[in-house]
Amino acid sequence: MVTNYSVNCMMCGRASGQVRRGVFYRVPGAPSLENRSGRSRCGFCGGNLYLEPDDSITVPIAASEEVRRERRLAS
Repeated sequence: MVTNYSVNCMMCGRASGQVRRGVFYRVPGAPSLENRSGRSRCGFCGGNLYLEPDDSITVPIAASEEVRRERRLAS
């Protein structure tokens, strides 16, 4: 069972982030997602987002986010 997903835009094709164990992690440098009518939209172009099962890039992005959280808590 896949629990890691890449969050991609249908219009511009950019990766906005990923979902790992139900938690969204934004790709470093990507704008925040937009919320229109209760639905998340691409922060780059406002397009629809879709989830793609993916285990290949999950660890680096999620790990970097966890390191940032730990640094914030330590300071």
